[in-house]
Amino acid sequence: MIRGLFVLLVLLVCLTGCREEAKIQDLTREQNALQLKVDSLNAEIKKEQNIADNSRIISDTVCAGEGPFHVFSRLKAQVANGDEDLGKVYLAMQDSVEFKLRVGEKFYVMVDSNNRVQKFRYAVNPITIHMVSRTDTGFVYQLVEKPVVKKQSIYEGVLEEGSTLNGILFKVGIPARMVGIVSGVLQCKVAFPLARARDRFRILLEDSYYQDSIWVSGKVIYAEFEGRIVGHHEAFRYEDVDPRSSYNAHYTEMGDALIFDGLRYPLEHLRITSSFGSRIHPITGKRTGHNGIDYGAPAGTVVHAVAEGVVTVSGYDGLSGNKVAIKHRDNSVSWYMHMQSRGVGVGAKVSPGQAIGRVGSTGRSTGPHLHFGFKNAQGAWINPASKTMIATPKLAGARLARLKEQVKEIRKQIELTLAAPAVRANDSTDVMVRMRSLN
Repeated sequence: MIRGLFVLLVLLVCLTGCREEAKIQDLTREQNALQLKVDSLNAEIKKEQNIADNSRIISDTVCAGEGPFHVFSRLKAQVANGDEDLGKVYLAMQDSVEFKLRVGEKFYVMVDSNNRVQKFRYAVNPITIHMVSRTDTGFVYQLVEKPVVKKQSIYEGVLEEGSTLNGILFKVGIPARMVGIVSGVLQCKVAFPLARARDRFRILLEDSYYQDSIWVSGKVIYAEFEGRIVGHHEAFRYEDVDPRSSYNAHYTEMGDALIFDGLRYPLEHLRITSSFGSRIHPITGKRTGHNGIDYGAPAGTVVHAVAEGVVTVSGYDGLSGNKVAIKHRDNSVSWYMHMQSRGVGVGAKVSPGQAIGRVGSTGRSTGPHLHFGFKNAQGAWINPASKTMIATPKLAGARLARLKEQVKEIRKQIELTLAAPAVRANDSTDVMVRMRSLN
């Protein structure tokens, strides 16, 4: 009996020892796995530290009349393998970024100890940052957007004796660009020389603020003017499904476009790849004058005539590729180049918005795009952006239905903002302002 108990005790000790040994082995394996993770993390930290220690930042500033090609060309000369690396950076962001450059804006590039591009940074404003980073698979684009506070404001007032709407809006501190939009859309319907003192106006603005106080951007949602002689008129901002659509503009409630003496755009969706003016040519590498605007678009995209006119050129050459020129009523001429195909011949009469060809990459071209140029009545090239453009004189179909829904929503926003307390905009006018936060 005693011997049996002894044997049982020995077996229990052996089994316990086996279990403890198994536990020790499991713990050892876990420890080894954790050590591998720690070593990997330390390696990554060391790698990042080395990059930070050996990196440096270079930058370049946008000058008057310049587009992205100008700035990229100067940056390419400052980094190793600049043509290839910064070319890939541009390709990584071209479908996501519409460059509307302003004088003084900066492009930043971080390079490593070998002077090779690691990161690219372009900030449109304090809250919108375009980043491109080098990865193991190539350059990758990322949009960084910081949080903002959005506010809607209604400005109401009347014209004073000897005053103008522009002058009053400037007095109350509305940004000049937005004042220009208000007057631009209203003058399509309002004969301001006939406006009189006590004529009434109402403006609905939507502004974005960073850290609640730094103005970042704004847009005119609604503008209204009512006068004894000029009558009552309203303008509503229409927003298409695509934020880059050329249909994004102001319209009456019935869909009439409010663009003063407007021309249509040659494409339905706009992405400027090269602006008007001096630039470094992407093929020759030489600084030359660029007599138009390049719009990037997929091959085959329909190209539209910007206004009524007569086709004076429809042909091909080695530089411009397939090209069409249209002479308009004021003797100005619009030009469409590098097209894949042409749909009109010399002598044809075209109407605004008529299809005249398709986007291509013929002639001396680096990729599918439309070169759109404009000559004035004297035959000199002018900046097409200086001619007021519009997608269509009147919305129809699905877009008109979408506008009507947006008009209903805008009227709701007006009522909600009018419920906020009214305060005097400043001491020099009788304009009242009401403001509410949308966040």
